[in-house]
Amino acid sequence: MEMGGKILIVDDDPLVREVLQSIISSIDGLRPDLARDGSEGLEKARNNLYEIIFTDLKMPGLNGMDFLREVKKSSPDTSIVVITGFPTIETAVKAMKEGADDFLTKPFNFDSVTTLVNRITNVRGMLRSRDDSEESIRRLNSDLFSKVQKINLLKSISTELDYLYNNKELYEKIVEMASKLMLSREVSFGIVENGFLKIKKAEGVREQEIPIGGSIFEQVLNTRNFYLALPGEINPHTGGILESPFLSIPFAINNEVFGILNVSDKVDGTRYSEDEICLGLTFSKKVALRIENNALYEVFYNNLVSALKSLVNSIEARDSYTKQHSERVTAYALQIAETMGLDDNEKNAINFGGYLHDIGKIGVRDTVLLKPGRLTDDEMREIRLHPVIGHNIIEPLRFFPNEKELIRYHHERFDGSGYPDGIAGSKIPLLVRILSVADTYDAMTSTRPYRAAKSHQDAVNELLRCSNSQFDGEVVKAFLQTRAGMGGGLEL
Repeated sequence: MEMGGKILIVDDDPLVREVLQSIISSIDGLRPDLARDGSEGLEKARNNLYEIIFTDLKMPGLNGMDFLREVKKSSPDTSIVVITGFPTIETAVKAMKEGADDFLTKPFNFDSVTTLVNRITNVRGMLRSRDDSEESIRRLNSDLFSKVQKINLLKSISTELDYLYNNKELYEKIVEMASKLMLSREVSFGIVENGFLKIKKAEGVREQEIPIGGSIFEQVLNTRNFYLALPGEINPHTGGILESPFLSIPFAINNEVFGILNVSDKVDGTRYSEDEICLGLTFSKKVALRIENNALYEVFYNNLVSALKSLVNSIEARDSYTKQHSERVTAYALQIAETMGLDDNEKNAINFGGYLHDIGKIGVRDTVLLKPGRLTDDEMREIRLHPVIGHNIIEPLRFFPNEKELIRYHHERFDGSGYPDGIAGSKIPLLVRILSVADTYDAMTSTRPYRAAKSHQDAVNELLRCSNSQFDGEVVKAFLQTRAGMGGGLEL
């Protein structure tokens, strides 16, 4: 290749500089120059004309992204390739928006570097030749369109991943995303368990459990690296002979492979390129991080829920008359939610918030909470503080916005005469209006020290009497259609 251009390699790692210098020196016509950090690289870039600059992203002093911006100011036509050991979709998108032509993932090999250099130099050669032929313009437009598509697809996938907090749902989305990203008809994602790859979701192939031993999956596990099987090798999905390239990409947490993504049968019938494999590896690292974060969140969430439920249990242990009150209220409210057609997120909020709705009673004195007779005005004011106390207990947590409303507002009345804030009508969240009916029904049908329990029918009559004053009439109607509302009780 005739080029006669100089290449600058900017990296604080001497081994990376040495390896990259060796590869580039083997390409005819290229003369690599070296810089130990961003500052030295910027000085050289300002005093020399380079065809391509390779720059690490993480460097002391002037980092790679700032170096990229400064070079583009003085030499906008210089092609820049960013080097990173931890590729993420966000990093790639950000670097390309700043003007980078491509990115190189460490550790890199001879083929990936030479392929990348050849592609960039070919485009630069066409631009220098000022060849305005239709074919040259078509190729340049095609390359530009492909790069824009890649950036947009990476960005949209990254955004979508950030809102997938459930790993079961994420496993299903992985296959859909990989199919679009890798332009493949046959895609599967599986979890490594007890010597098998248990396929969680697949397109174009069967969901099954595949023995890892003796298959290409064994090599992926042992090397913790991707494997590109070519036509003629064994297809692990079917046991037959592969008719098209088959790419397996590991998903790892703490360097331990826990899952494998498989793509094959490309739409255009070609082999997976270095760029496409790099794209797949970037995708796998992003998804693996999302899966790990989801798992950590689930552990944290469950521990937090257990701690809060322990507080509720401590309250109910003080008062035998309210034993299982929170569970019953939650069960009644869930029946109403089902009748009214609420979605799973709303039901989950009721399931947790209903259990916690009286958590603020932990701040009420036993002499008030357990008093068998009528409360004085001062004692009534103290007991009415429990929604605020409960809200304050979980307010520091950034989770549970709906649950916080259930705790704070469950004693508000539809006509605005409730407490602690005196809100009314539709300003009271629907979930709260549902819980209020369930809470009152259970309170009326439970025996207390100062009164006997009402019968089911008497409680229903009271709910009807107070419809559209204390309670939302539509919620009362929904309750009457539930098993409990028709006198069927509960199964706790």
